[in-house]
Amino acid sequence: MDTRKRILAWTAVLLALGAVAAHYLFDPWGFYWKVTPEESQLRLSLVETAQGYLGCKESDGSHKAILALYNAQEVLPVGYAVQETDSWCSTFVSAMAIEAGLTEIIPMECGCQRHIGLFQEIGRWIEEDGHIPLPGDLIFYDWDVKRQGESTGWADHVGIVVGTKWPFVKVIEGNKDDAVSYRILRLGDMRIRGYGVPDYAGLIE
Repeated sequence: MDTRKRILAWTAVLLALGAVAAHYLFDPWGFYWKVTPEESQLRLSLVETAQGYLGCKESDGSHKAILALYNAQEVLPVGYAVQETDSWCSTFVSAMAIEAGLTEIIPMECGCQRHIGLFQEIGRWIEEDGHIPLPGDLIFYDWDVKRQGESTGWADHVGIVVGTKWPFVKVIEGNKDDAVSYRILRLGDMRIRGYGVPDYAGLIE
């Protein structure tokens, strides 16, 4: 290969690498398929509400605002007020739904496994390794799973999907290292227990 062809080949490679880098650095995390603008707005309202609490943490007590929002419900799920010593990932998801005005489609709970049960009851639970979620869906985890395809045990944690950027999904979670923060993991990660998929489109009809 002569010098000119070699330069062109390397230029093409560098441009391709640059495009990939730009995709991961600058393109927003979002929808892998198109939904209506109205549904998109509803989904992102949950995500943006949750992002407003980024950095809230136990060490300075700022997470108490999240617990208070949940505990202010007129009727508390299972009659239980969340305590400061409790795990609060499901509480966080529920509190964000309260603030975003989405409690009609997102069940209220403070326990992950019970939360799954509520999504199952309304037919909005997906348990497929190949599923790709949309922003505003809920993602549940089972940290104890040992092999791919065996994530059918007790749910340990939950978060709100921010968006996908194949092959990754970005999630915002409460009680991640005792704070509200992001997590990025591969789609199909064996620790993913399943997804709660609120019926955003149903609110528009």
